[in-house]
Amino acid sequence: MEGLENKEINIYDALRAMRKLSSQNIPFSIGFISCDRSRGESGGYKVIDRAMLSAGLPKSKSRYAKNLIAYEDADTGEKKHFWLPLLMKFNGLKISNDRVYR
Repeated sequence: MEGLENKEINIYDALRAMRKLSSQNIPFSIGFISCDRSRGESGGYKVIDRAMLSAGLPKSKSRYAKNLIAYEDADTGEKKHFWLPLLMKFNGLKISNDRVYR
């Protein structure tokens, strides 16, 4: 995506756009820093070129439900999670540090 390297998007606007695209079965790209809290490890920066959000954990089942976002890799069918605060890019747009919900 040419010319997007300096463009930014608020994290909540990005999440809203991901939900909309996923509801229309349109994949999007995301970049995030991986984090495995149970092992205390990170696999570094990950890029998923064709992701779609999937059903996550209900709030009643996990205290992390608001921040642990479930997705499916549209190329492999693999279902995984990423931590919302560690989202760095959405469709080539840098996630802004402005994390206020609008």
